[in-house]
Amino acid sequence: MKIAVLANIKEDAPISPEDPPGRWDDLDDRLTVDAILESITTLGHEAKYFPAVLESIQEIKTFNPSLCFNSAEGYFGDSREAQMPAVLDMMRIPYTGSGVLGMMLSHNKHLAKRQFIQTGLPTAKFMVIEDINNIPESDLKYPMFVKPAFEGSSIGINEFAVSRNYEELVNQVRWVLNNLHSLVIVEEYIEGREFTVGILGDEPLPIVEIISPTGFYSRSQKEDFESEVYRVCPAKLTEAQTKEFQHLALRVKQVLNLEDVWRMDLRMDNAGNPYILEVNPIPLIYPDPKQASLIYAAYTKGYTYTDVVRKIIESAAKRWNLSLD
Repeated sequence: MKIAVLANIKEDAPISPEDPPGRWDDLDDRLTVDAILESITTLGHEAKYFPAVLESIQEIKTFNPSLCFNSAEGYFGDSREAQMPAVLDMMRIPYTGSGVLGMMLSHNKHLAKRQFIQTGLPTAKFMVIEDINNIPESDLKYPMFVKPAFEGSSIGINEFAVSRNYEELVNQVRWVLNNLHSLVIVEEYIEGREFTVGILGDEPLPIVEIISPTGFYSRSQKEDFESEVYRVCPAKLTEAQTKEFQHLALRVKQVLNLEDVWRMDLRMDNAGNPYILEVNPIPLIYPDPKQASLIYAAYTKGYTYTDVVRKIIESAAKRWNLSLD
C-alpha cells in the first residue's frame, strides 16, 4: 500500500515576530515524521512525507496514495485541524484519524464542552469570554481556570492560569486575549488529580497520571521535560475508576465523531468524581515516551512504536474498507 504522511512540522512554520509564546508548540518535528515513515516502511508499505499545505495537493495526487496518515495540525484558523481532512474528502483520498466534524469540535474546546453537557458527560461549569470589557455574570465558583478556546499543547496556559479572585481572573483573561487573540474559556478549577486516556482504534490504553507541583500542566512544564512534572502509568486507580475513565474516553468518540486515535484529558476531584477537560484528536506520537503520553501508555501495554502506527493504519483501513496488501 502507498501511504502519504501529512504533517505540519515546526521547522517549516510561518514564524512571525508577532507570534505569541509557544505559537507552534503543537506541530510535529521532523523526528516524529521520520519515525512514522520508518514504521510504515517496516510494515511493508511505501511511504512518503508531504507538508500539509495547499502547494502539496498536486504532488499528493501524483503520488496517488491508497491512504494518508494524517498528523496535520494546520497553521491558521479556528478549525485548522479540520482543514486537511476537508481537502482529502474533496480529493476522495482516505485518511487516518478523525474527519472534519471531529477535528472541528475537538479543536473548538467550548463547542466540545457544550457537547459533553448536552450528552450528559461530566465536565466543569464554564463560560466563554471574547471581550475583557464584557465578562458575563455567572455562578461559577473560584478558583477558576483560564485557557484559550482553540489551542492545544498547553499553549496559552501559564503559571497564572488558576484565578482565585476577580482581579486575578481579569488579569489572566486579558493576558490570553492580548497574546492569543482567541476566545477564552473560564471554567471552575477542579482540585484533585489529572489523568489522560489514550485510545488506539477502539482500544483504551493504560491511564497516565500527570503529577505537577502546580496542580496543573502549563506550557512551560511541557517544554521543560526536566521539570518537576512527571507521569505515572498505569495510574494508581481502582479497577472501577480505571474502567470508568476508559469508558468515558470511548463515549467521547460518539459525542465528538472521533476515529482511530485520540487522547482525553480529565481531572478527578477529591471525592472521586471525573471531569473531562478536553480531547486531542491528533495526540503527539513523538517516539520518546517521556515526551508523549500516548506513546508512554502504549509502551506500558507492551506495544512498540511501530505497533502504534500499525494499529492506527489498521483502524483507518477497516473504516475505509481498504486492503492492507
